[in-house]
Amino acid sequence: MNALHPPVDGWWTLLYRGWTLQMPSGVRVDLTEIERACFLCLLSNPRRELLRDELMAARRRTSMRTLNVAICRLRGKIRKAGARLPLHTVHGVGYAFLGNLRELSSA
Repeated sequence: MNALHPPVDGWWTLLYRGWTLQMPSGVRVDLTEIERACFLCLLSNPRRELLRDELMAARRRTSMRTLNVAICRLRGKIRKAGARLPLHTVHGVGYAFLGNLRELSSA
């Protein structure tokens, strides 16, 4: 764990321009390009919703299937690291992040 960025209870933190996700436990997970795009979209939405249409408009090469597979893999990656990602499916709309999410720009 990095002493410059100690974990805050309950906070999920994007580091290194969004390429690394730090879980509340302090464990860090590297993100793929599409995973990073999802989190940046969540940060730009004050209600922390990831709307499929918005993400697919921002990433022209992304289909609904690609997005769903990426989210499934991300959940598995986080579960393997010992946590449960608070990203919930909103059927027909997209996803909602029900945890605390922030980005530290200095990392």
